[in-house]
Amino acid sequence: MASRWAVTGQRDRAADYQIWCGPAMGSFNAWVSGSYLNTPENRTVADVARHLMRGAAFHTRIAQLATAGVTLPTSVADYRPVPLEPAALTEAAR
Repeated sequence: MASRWAVTGQRDRAADYQIWCGPAMGSFNAWVSGSYLNTPENRTVADVARHLMRGAAFHTRIAQLATAGVTLPTSVADYRPVPLEPAALTEAAR
C-alpha cells in the first residue's frame, strides 16, 4: 500500500511513502560510505554515473591484469569514489 501511495502521489500519505529498490540501494550506500558521496547532497546523477563507469573500467583492468598473471595487493584492487577535478574530466574526455 505504501508504495502505491508514493507512485500515485497521495499527498496526505507522503510521510508513509515507500519506494522499493531491492539490495542495490544498500550496496550503493555501502560503496559510497566514507567518501564524499556519502552525503546525498553531494550526489549528482552525472557524478554518480561517472564514478560507476570509471569503477567498471577500473575493475575490468584489474581483471585483465589478473588474467595476464599479474598479482596485485588487495589494497589497490578496490575503486573508491573521490572528487574528480574538472581538468581531469576534460583530459579524460580526449
